[in-house]
Amino acid sequence: MIVYCLTILFISSLLSSQYNFLAAFLQLLPLAVSFADPLPAPILSTDPRHDVYYEGERVAIICLAPTMRKIGGFRFFNQTGEQIDLRTPYSLTTAWLQLTATIASAGEYTCMYFLKESGEEIPSNRSLPLSVKVQAAPMAPTLSLDPQQQVYRPGNHVNLLCSFPSSPDDVKEVQYYADFGLAVSIPVSNVKNYSFNLRIMGEEVSGSYSCAYFVIKSTRPVRSEKSRWISVNLKNLEEGFQMDYREE
Repeated sequence: MIVYCLTILFISSLLSSQYNFLAAFLQLLPLAVSFADPLPAPILSTDPRHDVYYEGERVAIICLAPTMRKIGGFRFFNQTGEQIDLRTPYSLTTAWLQLTATIASAGEYTCMYFLKESGEEIPSNRSLPLSVKVQAAPMAPTLSLDPQQQVYRPGNHVNLLCSFPSSPDDVKEVQYYADFGLAVSIPVSNVKNYSFNLRIMGEEVSGSYSCAYFVIKSTRPVRSEKSRWISVNLKNLEEGFQMDYREE
């Protein structure tokens, strides 16, 4: 009888220890599974945020990784699935892809991020697709010279006449460009064209010129396409130049 009772106590103790081991194992199992879970997909957005962009505007596509783990890098993809940008090594949880809006750049974008552990890449799922819509910029203005001459000399004046195809009420600003960079930006109101008076006093003004205008679209200023470039050719030049402005 005593042996029988001792046997029962031994078996009960053994079963209790096995149960405790099994319970502890089952508690650790979710943790082990969680490490094998796929990384959460990143969140894709744009800055600035617009329903539509116009050609020439700058837009940043932003990929945010919703994780506290150390990032190894980011990949961006176009709507065909082709990788268009790779950022690695990269430790931040946000990556930016800078674009200049064109008709060709319109479409859907996705991104993903990855970790690097023990020399291996662990990829996240891809983000949901983000659509970037692009429309053509406002029509280019016409740039002409007055007077029109093949060659200008020191002391001459030439008007760079920028004529707008849009309604005068729509145009809010005109910009003139030279082949050495932006020359001048001028606010305008209710004008069909703008005349930029170039006083020729030196060879610095010799070169090519263009112009563009700004109109308000979707509550923001949008630049038109640039006009064709025209040349101002000079000879027998010595000193600098001065600029005057006149609306018409």
